[in-house]
Amino acid sequence: MDPLKIAQSLTVLLSLALAFNHYRLRHKHILHLAFAGFCASSSMYLAYQLTSTYFTPYHHLIGIFGFATCSGYWLFSRAFFRKTNSINHHHLLFAGVLGICLILRHLFRFTEKIWQLQTDWLSTSITVLSEAITILSSGMLVLAFWEGYRVLQSANVTQRKITMIYLSSFLVSITSVMLIAVALPKELAMGEGREWLVVFAYTLIFISTHWLIRFRQQQFMQQNNKNEDSIQSEHLLAQKIQHLLVEEQRFLEANLRVADIARELDLPEYRIRAIMLSSFDAKNFNHYVNQMRIEYAKTILSAPDKRDWPVLVVGIESGFASAAPFSRAFKEFTGCTPGQYRKQQLTS
Repeated sequence: MDPLKIAQSLTVLLSLALAFNHYRLRHKHILHLAFAGFCASSSMYLAYQLTSTYFTPYHHLIGIFGFATCSGYWLFSRAFFRKTNSINHHHLLFAGVLGICLILRHLFRFTEKIWQLQTDWLSTSITVLSEAITILSSGMLVLAFWEGYRVLQSANVTQRKITMIYLSSFLVSITSVMLIAVALPKELAMGEGREWLVVFAYTLIFISTHWLIRFRQQQFMQQNNKNEDSIQSEHLLAQKIQHLLVEEQRFLEANLRVADIARELDLPEYRIRAIMLSSFDAKNFNHYVNQMRIEYAKTILSAPDKRDWPVLVVGIESGFASAAPFSRAFKEFTGCTPGQYRKQQLTS
C-alpha cells in the first residue's frame, strides 16, 4: 500500500480516536467539545483527501462533513484561553457561514462532476465560494493565533509555557501547509509533497493540542488540591486560635496582641490577621477580642450578685486596662454605656 495512504489512514484514525476520547469525558468543558468537533471534522477532511483518487466524485460527500476545521480550531482556541464568554451565538454564526460555504462548494462540485454540467453559473458559484472560504478560513486562522498571543503579556510562567507551545505548533503547522507547500518545486507540490505536509501538520496539531489540554487539566487539579489543602490548613489554624482565645480565655488578658498569639502558635502575624478576616468574619484581631470581652462583661453586669461591682472592676475583669476603653468598646458593640446596660438588665 502507498505510504502516503497509510499515513493518511493513521491520521484519520488518530483524529477519530481523539474526537471520541474528548466527547465521552464525564466532566466535559466546552473546550473538549470544540476540540472533539475539530478532530471529527478534520478526520472527514483527511478522508476526503484519502478517497479523492478512487472514490471520485463521491468523495465530495465525505468532504461535506469536514466543514469545521479552521472554524473548529478557532472556537477551541477561544474556549481554551478565555475563562468567560468564550463562545457565543455570534461566534457560532461566523463559523456557520464558513461551514455553509464549504458544504455548498462540495455539493456544487459533486453536482458538476456526476452530471457533467458545464454551466457558467455553477463555475461562478464555485469560484465565489472558494474565494469566500479562503478569506474566512484565513481570518479564523489569524484569530486562532491571536487568542494565544493576546494572553502572553499577562500570563504566569506555566501559562506562558502552554501558550508558547500552542503558538509554536500552530505556526509550524500553518507554515508547513501554506508556505512550504507553495515553495515546493512544481512537480513535487503537484504530487505527494503537499499531502505529506498536510498529514504532518494535522498530526502535530492533534498531538500538541491534546497534550496541552491534558497538561492544563493536571494543572487545574493540582491547583484544586492546593486550594483544598489551604482551606483545611486555615480551618485547623482557626480552631487553634479559637481554642486559645475561648477555651483558655486568653481574651481576658489585658493588652493581648496579635503578636502574642502568633508567638504561641509559631506563625507569622499576617497569617493570624488573614484568618481573623476569613474565618472569624472580624474587622481585625482587636475587634474580635473586644467583642468577646464585651460579651463576658455583659454576663457580669447582668448578674444580680455583682450589681455592686464598679464599672472599672467589670472592665478590668473583662480584659480592659482601664474604664475609658471599656466604656468606648461597650458602647460600640451595644449602643449604651455599661451602667445603662446594667440598669436595663436588673430592672427587666
